[in-house]
Amino acid sequence: MGIVIASTGKALPEFKLENEQLSKLVDTNSQWIIDRTGIETRHIAIKETGLDLAVKAAEEAMGDMDKDSIELILVATVTPDMLVPSMGALVKKTLGLKNAIAYDINAACSGFIYGLWNAEALMKTHKIKRALIIGVERLTRITNWEDRGTCVLFGDGSGCAVLEHSDSKKGIMSSFVKNYDDVTNCLTVDMQYLNTPFADDEPKEPYIHMNGTQVFRFAVGAIGEVMDAVLQKAGIKADDVKYYVPHQANVRIIQSAAQRIKQPIEKFQVSIRTTGNVSAASIPMALADLMKSGKVRPGDKIMLVGFGGGLSAGAILFEAI
Repeated sequence: MGIVIASTGKALPEFKLENEQLSKLVDTNSQWIIDRTGIETRHIAIKETGLDLAVKAAEEAMGDMDKDSIELILVATVTPDMLVPSMGALVKKTLGLKNAIAYDINAACSGFIYGLWNAEALMKTHKIKRALIIGVERLTRITNWEDRGTCVLFGDGSGCAVLEHSDSKKGIMSSFVKNYDDVTNCLTVDMQYLNTPFADDEPKEPYIHMNGTQVFRFAVGAIGEVMDAVLQKAGIKADDVKYYVPHQANVRIIQSAAQRIKQPIEKFQVSIRTTGNVSAASIPMALADLMKSGKVRPGDKIMLVGFGGGLSAGAILFEAI
């Protein structure tokens, strides 16, 4: 009958970076960070690779499932451990998922939403039984630790959702994704390639450049558009949604989203306090937090909402099983 989110998993690096520790690197303090972002701590991968985190989250989500039943792996990331093989291929090999097609998606912080959107279509078209959708990032390795405006925001981690066919459950009710041209280059990360005997590229800065004010304005507008779109496609109202799981970019953006659709902030999963912004991993990590909370009941309607570089945005509305 539909494609359901059967289970979720989450993985965080061991090392935790407190706000006060950042005050030794840049001119800031814990209260300044909390007031502007809602973040108190974030995790940084020191010993762990991105693959380690992705595999740990996937293992938690899979539990004791038959590995041979996994036929698709989509990994959303902007910080892969390698360009080739893809993170999806590395996850497939490490977990021994011999029947899975695997590849990566780069849609920045919207990546997990784009992954779900891709997976649902592929599963319906090709009768795929089960899929792993993973968001994993080590954003701290593309963070400028001398830039107060960005280094306080980002963390590392991974989240995973298992999608599967169901003959009796509705699962995903509606989805919507959209790209917007980043005409001002308000959110970019350059690539620095090796020079060759034939070309000498100018030096690039391979870390996050962000105009926070412009990103905030984009996010608030885009969130409203994609949320309205999935509600309209599903034929329901905002009041009918039990819980909202937004990208954990900034607590002020989450509060603005709640105000935009006239919903209490208590219906929004807020995990940013202990994780920071983990780009494509933030939504599946927050979803795992919600699903582990004990609050969700079968039939509850849940909306996932993402926005990020590209610029990109999207939302997925589904019923819990």
